[in-house]
Amino acid sequence: MALLLSVGTIMGQAVDKAALKLLQKEAKAQMAEAQKINEAITAKINEKTPLTDQDIADCKKGLTYIRKAIKGGGIAENKLGEAYKINADLAQHPFNNMLNKAVNKEPFDTAFFYSNLKEMTDAIQGELQHTKVTKGEAGNENYLKGKTFNLAQCGDYFIYAAQFMSEIGKYDKALEAFETAMNYTKIYPEVADKAKLRISNEQIAYYAFHTAHEGKLYDKMDELYDQAVQFAEGALGTKQVKASSYLERGDSTAWAGYVRDLTLQDPSSSTDFIQMLISYYLKKDKEAGPDSNLMMPYVDEILAKDPNIYIAQYGKAFKFFEAEKYDEAFEAYKRCTEIQEDSYDSWYQCGLCKYRQALALNATVSTIKNQTEAKKALEKTKSIFGEAIPFFEKARECAPDEPQKWAFELRQCYSVTGQAAKAAEMDKLL
Repeated sequence: MALLLSVGTIMGQAVDKAALKLLQKEAKAQMAEAQKINEAITAKINEKTPLTDQDIADCKKGLTYIRKAIKGGGIAENKLGEAYKINADLAQHPFNNMLNKAVNKEPFDTAFFYSNLKEMTDAIQGELQHTKVTKGEAGNENYLKGKTFNLAQCGDYFIYAAQFMSEIGKYDKALEAFETAMNYTKIYPEVADKAKLRISNEQIAYYAFHTAHEGKLYDKMDELYDQAVQFAEGALGTKQVKASSYLERGDSTAWAGYVRDLTLQDPSSSTDFIQMLISYYLKKDKEAGPDSNLMMPYVDEILAKDPNIYIAQYGKAFKFFEAEKYDEAFEAYKRCTEIQEDSYDSWYQCGLCKYRQALALNATVSTIKNQTEAKKALEKTKSIFGEAIPFFEKARECAPDEPQKWAFELRQCYSVTGQAAKAAEMDKLL
């Protein structure tokens, strides 16, 4: 048994050696084919001969050869630097060709631009990692410094590649490219102290966030949001897109929660969102019935943070008015006029609160049997109509060319209070 095991082990070693030898032979042949193509393309470039589509196809063929050779594991450690150099050169030729086309506004394969860029940068990294630095006149120190410089400069191109991928609807690849740009010095630590991208990571995250939204990749959006919103110039748009994405997902509850948190953090910069959430809560309250009260606690929280948020104060006033609590509504609308003096709506609503109170009281006059009490009620009615007049007149000042907004109520108030001439003026305007 021991003898059989020994024979089996020897046979296994022989098979492994034979397989390795075959692998090395294949890798050597693949590397030679790739190098032959690289030399032919390099010669054309040195002769300043423009590369043709066939040349680019040859480069792709050469890349296939060298890629198989490297991934196959048959290249000796001391030859890996040379293999990666061939890989980098074969990727560099199409890359330069596409850059020239971009400068000349000629069409090129944008999808290939990204995959080729990734292969080129990985190959340069491999060359730097597996090439021993030698100094002196015949050394490679300056050459490798040049390669390091090239690798450092490529970070920006991943941003362009991401935009190309987005334009053709390959959003997952676009995000991959953006993330490579954002993490460039982590992926390529060889250039950690040299790579300086033309835009900040926050701006790249901003582009990536909106790309994820365009591709409806909502989980990725959520991942990118905190960094994207740090890009100040686009922060408002980022917040708006984040909010709308919840509605696109059909999750209005999450939308409301997000908007609530956002507006409470900074009410003065979020008035549009406050208005949207007030409308949402009003709708929910109406659907749920008279016992529902989502809106009022929210506006109270906003006003506790900043008492000068007009739309929150106006929402509070509207809720009182809707419930026919005219005294509370009047005070709330009056506060609105203090916040925004030229607000037609606030002045008009102040007058309307008084006007509705007067109408309600007037409706009871005919039911009062005691003449003295009835006369008092009538005088009180006239007095309240009179109290409404200055507010309607302020509304008129805010919208002087729109009599349809205020003339009817003013005519009524002027008539009841015995101001016939002014009432006649309103008739003419109507």
